[in-house]
Amino acid sequence: MSQLVSADVTPSRGHERIEARDLRVVLEIVRGGSCFMDGVDGDIVDVDVRFENEQCHCDVTVRTEDEDGEENVETKYGSNDVCSHCPGVIFSNHGCIPRFLGVGDGWFVVETYAADTETVSSLVSDVREVSERVSVKSLVSTDRDGHDDVCSVDISTLTPKQREAVEHATEAGYYDPDTRVPLEDLAADLGISSSALSQRLRRAESNVMRQVACKSECLD
Repeated sequence: MSQLVSADVTPSRGHERIEARDLRVVLEIVRGGSCFMDGVDGDIVDVDVRFENEQCHCDVTVRTEDEDGEENVETKYGSNDVCSHCPGVIFSNHGCIPRFLGVGDGWFVVETYAADTETVSSLVSDVREVSERVSVKSLVSTDRDGHDDVCSVDISTLTPKQREAVEHATEAGYYDPDTRVPLEDLAADLGISSSALSQRLRRAESNVMRQVACKSECLD
């Protein structure tokens, strides 16, 4: 699905906030329940979603073929009460704008931008509360800092335990050069041995660095 599928949340008036959002996050979400878009016949190729007054409003662009093989594309409007398992509302609760990159049978691929890893961790945790399954497909910093190229890393290739170890180490400042965080303390927080944590981090780091090395060669 190549088109960008977006969702906007109507902001409250009287309060303005501008902040840097340097983390681009892509989540694959298996929904925790039905969606009225499930009843749309054809391939959904684009969706514009708006949440307002506890209502979900969608313009859904659908591609179909008739009996002669002719392709037809039309946009349909739909609205419904916001579902208790709607992940889009969770994004808005965290001040994030969900952009739906893909819509399929029971699943969404959603992109958003966040200011820090704490927001990402909290967002993912809350989306998991209302979903059957959530996978972090990509987490990349968009802060170029004078560089021309941005290299994304697919962290979905990490095991859940490796991802947990990396997320906890990052949040604790383990990778911050100005902070000294003992590995033993991190391991104690996770309830595992230092050697087990070290092994998970090494394998995760090796996975990430292989991707970076490969993509760096492609960018040269």
